[in-house]
Amino acid sequence: MYVTEASWKSEIFQSVVGFLPDWAQGTALGLFVLAVLTPWALRTRRKFVYHRAVRTGRPIPESARYAQGRGADHLGSYAPLPRQDDPAA
Repeated sequence: MYVTEASWKSEIFQSVVGFLPDWAQGTALGLFVLAVLTPWALRTRRKFVYHRAVRTGRPIPESARYAQGRGADHLGSYAPLPRQDDPAA
């Protein structure tokens, strides 16, 4: 029979939760689940808003954009002025 060993993350989590009183163990577990599910829910909502905006042809909200480019693309007023001999500008 093959027995899998627990990962080091689950061992640490179990040891930390084991020191808590019984009433706090449920709260800690609930907070951990909330900390895992919240980013997932926000990411799913952002995808939904993005796809809905693309489908209807509306401008995509800033918070839903995927291809945001690099940091140099968002310099704003600090961006260097385009050169006069640059055909791409």
